Amino acid sequence: MRVLVTGGAGYIGSTAADILMSQGYEVSVFDDCSTGHADNVATGVTFIQGSLLNRGEIAQSLKGCDAVMHFAGKSLVGESVEKPELYWSVNVGGTRNLLDEMRAAKISKLIFSSSAATYGEPEVLPILETASNRPTNAYGASKLAVDAMITDEARGHGLSAASLRYFNVAGAHKSSRGWLIERHNPETHLIPNVLRSSSENPVKIFGSDWPTKDGTCIRDYVHV
Repeated sequence: MRVLVTGGAGYIGSTAADILMSQGYEVSVFDDCSTGHADNVATGVTFIQGSLLNRGEIAQSLKGCDAVMHFAGKSLVGESVEKPELYWSVNVGGTRNLLDEMRAAKISKLIFSSSAATYGEPEVLPILETASNRPTNAYGASKLAVDAMITDEARGHGLSAASLRYFNVAGAHKSSRGWLIERHNPETHLIPNVLRSSSENPVKIFGSDWPTKDGTCIRDYVHV
């Protein structure tokens, strides 16, 4: 079985691709490398550098594949507030292109990398899957729109799909060729910035009135 991993040169996608290979799957990777790194792609993996906005490149990447794991997309909350059109174009429009090309190629299995950002500011903690979706930025809104689009594709065209709404991802994955780690430029994620901090370059902690023991914010993380 061959799986196409979109965004497979990125932090989470490259980890997924490596684990798939270790379990005996054949893997193809599709990534525009705007934030990913080509050297994250293992030897033996079919690598297609292309854009979700180019349907021809998507069609090429799907050849010979039986399923798709979809990690590609824009994922910075702050940027999504400043450039909402980019998030609707890439995350929503790009996924629409992917779904259309999957249907043309008769590929009916999909796992989508969604986000807990679809829930926005929760009324109750911990957040349940049944919680109301009230995204507060274009990133969360675009992920929610894609979730709905995938649901409609499943109802109308028999797509077998799952959307994973995970929280902040952290940690590193040890592959056969070394550690796969976060390598964003600039780095915006908390844990790598804490690890790189020093007395000359401290990390700022914002907020002191959260309902926690010391008043600072607590965030949920899932190991990559």
